Amino acid sequence: MPELPDVEIFKRYVDATSLHKRIESVSVSDERILRETTEKKLKSGLEGKAFDSAVRHGKYLFVSLDGGVNLLMHFGMTGFVRYYKTTPGDLHHTRVLFDFDNGYHLAYSNQRLLGKIGIVGSVDDFIDKNNLGPDAGEIDFTVFSSVLAKGRGTVKGTLMNQNNLAGIGNIYSDEILYQAGIHPEHKENELEKHQIKKLYEAMRTVLKTAVDCGANPDEMPDSYLLPHRADGAECPGCKGTIEKTKISGRSTYYCPKCQK
Repeated sequence: MPELPDVEIFKRYVDATSLHKRIESVSVSDERILRETTEKKLKSGLEGKAFDSAVRHGKYLFVSLDGGVNLLMHFGMTGFVRYYKTTPGDLHHTRVLFDFDNGYHLAYSNQRLLGKIGIVGSVDDFIDKNNLGPDAGEIDFTVFSSVLAKGRGTVKGTLMNQNNLAGIGNIYSDEILYQAGIHPEHKENELEKHQIKKLYEAMRTVLKTAVDCGANPDEMPDSYLLPHRADGAECPGCKGTIEKTKISGRSTYYCPKCQK
């Protein structure tokens, strides 16, 4: 599933391609992708208007329009956006298409229909209504520390829980814990202050690095876990063996020597 770095890349892409162009028409190929709206309502809310700006919170992208509403985009496991003039040959799963007055188009593609498109008013109200935690890319250390003091679950489960912290999923939680040298099954309420600080700094560094690498795990530094994230692979740090387990129902990779 796209995590914070992926959605940040999508946000920057929309910023660079799709702002301040009048939307001539909106078409929906499969209404199952819509969240609490219909094609008719989507067309009524967007056609004739323009995207003003985009903001991201966790795994959600909100694109504001000049009418005071926001287009909500959630990408699920396979979603992405593509701006084009001539239809690319690899764009087979467009669910919503925005046609601009300059002859270009923005396609929202989602093969497995696990994402959502909708219209919301206040972004803050949406965050509150859906009980989303602070954005992992914006949270300060004091708030981060208070998040980790809330429960007794595993630290990996806490990092992935969107009600605690918005934006981190399975892949980047593994990397953050690896960089912090913390075992993924470590209990959150048993972390010492220096471990919380190290975890916070690792989170900020990993998320920034991921964005700088275009949210492509294969492009991450060789000293990172992600290019070696496989059961039995060699740990890039100690040259030991990467192991696989399951935490919070998700496949988890770690080095038992580096993350005791």
